[in-house]
Formats: sequence, C-alpha cells, structure tokens
Amino acid sequence: MFPMTSSVAADTGVHLGDGHLFIMQRGIDTNYSYDITGNALEDQLYLLCHVIPTVESAYDIHKFGIYVDPAESWITIVFQSKNIALFKHKILGLPNGRKTNLSIPPVILNDKRLMRYCVREILATDGLLGFYNASKNGSHKYARIQIKMTAWPVIDAVARFLHEKLGISVSCRFNAEPAGFGRRSRHILQINRATDIETWREEIGFSNPSHISRMMVFEELGECPPGAGILDRLSYLTGCSPKVTVSGPLPRPALQSAISTMRKRFGSPDLDIKQTTARIQSINRRLRHLGRQLPPIVE
Repeated sequence: MFPMTSSVAADTGVHLGDGHLFIMQRGIDTNYSYDITGNALEDQLYLLCHVIPTVESAYDIHKFGIYVDPAESWITIVFQSKNIALFKHKILGLPNGRKTNLSIPPVILNDKRLMRYCVREILATDGLLGFYNASKNGSHKYARIQIKMTAWPVIDAVARFLHEKLGISVSCRFNAEPAGFGRRSRHILQINRATDIETWREEIGFSNPSHISRMMVFEELGECPPGAGILDRLSYLTGCSPKVTVSGPLPRPALQSAISTMRKRFGSPDLDIKQTTARIQSINRRLRHLGRQLPPIVE
C-alpha cells in the first residue's frame, strides 16, 4: 500500500513512542485515525517541524487536525486516513487502540538502514538525553541516553540492534518500574559511555530539538541544568539570556539562528524559520475559535 521508505520507518518509531491508532466502528461508519501527542512547549518544534513533515512524506498526506488541551500543556496532531490506518494495522502489525503487545515490525527490524530511522524517533519520543556526574565532586559530567517504555520487546530489540549492528554498549533493566494501580511495568534502556553516545550521534542522530538544545548547551558549558526547558536553553544559546534561563519568546532572528544551527549540525528540524513561523501562525488561527493557542516560542 505504501513503500517502506525511511520516512515510514521514522514515523513507526514515532508511533511506537507517542503515537496511537484508532479504528472504531460507529454505526454504519468506521473512523480511521492516527494521532501523536507531545508537550505543547517542549515538543512543539519537534511535532510541527519534524513529525508532521515525516508523516506527510511517508504517506503523501497534507491534512491534519490539531488539538491543544485547555491548559495548553499538551498538543495532539491527528491524521484521518483509512489507508494509513489499515497499512499500520494490517501490514506493520501495530495495535489498534491500547498499545499492548507492541513490537518493531519485522520489515523494519530486519533492515539496518530502516532501523536507524526508527530507533532515532523512539529516542525522540520516549527517550531522555541527560547528564550525570563522573566524579564525586561533580567536576565533570557525561551525556547519557535513556529510553523508558512499557513494551519490553521494543526495548529488547533496540538493545540488540545497537549492540550487534553498531557495537554500542547498552544496559537494560526490565521491570525497572513495577506495575501498579492503573499502570504497566516500565523497562529502561541506557547508554552511558561517551564513545557510544558519539557513535549514536554519527550512526543514528538526534531529531527532537529539545534533545538537540540540551546537547548544544552541554557541549558549550560542560553541563545542562536539569530543570531548564527548551526556551531556557535556546535563550542562552542565542544570546538572549546570559544564563540558561528563559527570556520569554525568542525574537525571530534568534529563533532563525537556533534552527539554522540545529539543521546544520544535527539535520533537524526539517522546516526552516520561514516555514516554522508560517505553520505556527496557521495552527494558532485554527485554534483561535477555541480561545487557545500554542505556547509562544517566537515573538
């Protein structure tokens, strides 16, 4: 139905992390939808400037719905398409409704090139790029990649791929967070060595501007304050703030500089500043009738 391209593999990684598929019978009609949810501020550039273009490229679809919760904390991108839904469910084997028995589709799992794109987006959606002390006095820190999911087959498959195909040293903790009332057990994959982080960067890469901005601050300061948000980091990186603290929405030239640098050094996000601001403005016009808007990133 759709060719197995790098965009399909990347979208599958997004789906495994923050995506949901719904095929629901309503009377004589059936609703087919695929949605992706993320933080309205922290993941805004990722969703608008990377995820949407990825889905558009994968399935040649250029219409999407948008939902922002009343508190303007979360954003959901919705694609309504029977062909996409059936391809995901029937061909890729992704579950309808609750994401139980989740695993990486074999057609991707058995292709080293496609796995790179899929794994990159699993980190972007369900992963963390953090930093830890290498000494007791905290004088030096190292980057650390961590992916946390309820789907142990995904964690296991990613760990095997990283170790067997790319030579990356990986540690896994299954049932690291035991099941409790209303929640399933969560499993953790972790990468600690600086050489392995560099291998990840060269072989797989980073696509979420939130993660990219953390890496850029770390490379400049040797650390990245754990409580800082994406606006804090971008304010510092663009010279709008002398410290990693927020200075408010960025002036357009500052955001342009940040996006240009990220695209040059990391290849993401996909959209440039002109396309980014146009998309933000378009979405805000659609949200205005609900009295809502995206948390402002650019003035």
